[in-house]
Amino acid sequence: MRAGQPAGAPEVTGELLDGGRYDLTQDRGQVVVVNFWGSWCAPCRAEAADLEATFQATRDSGVRFIGINVQDARDKAIAFEEGRVSYPSLFDPASRLALEFEVLPPNTVPATVVLDRDGRIAVVIRKAVRQETLEPIVARIAAERPQDR
Repeated sequence: MRAGQPAGAPEVTGELLDGGRYDLTQDRGQVVVVNFWGSWCAPCRAEAADLEATFQATRDSGVRFIGINVQDARDKAIAFEEGRVSYPSLFDPASRLALEFEVLPPNTVPATVVLDRDGRIAVVIRKAVRQETLEPIVARIAAERPQDR
């Protein structure tokens, strides 16, 4: 990779909170918003409605959201998501997936990574997000053609 080029996303696969499986490669060609969260995290609770609103506002533009639940018990994570977000989340209690993202310290929660349609890391946000900040970022990346960056 040349200096200044966005890094590629790591392999992201695992078990969803609902028991299904997820593989990031299934969403190649889409903009993917990856949000790291825990039910014990107050800023995560604060940003959940903004993430859901951004998901609803951008999903028809080829945008997918995936949560990654870290350092949590499954029952607490499931209870946290109920009524808050409608997109799926991976269950990663050991934070292994966070370690794969070289741009993200594993103890940074909440954190949001936006991947472009080519599967490259376009934006990293290491704090709670608000819809008025996140939605324009996601919309801009969704409007780009692959290879534009």
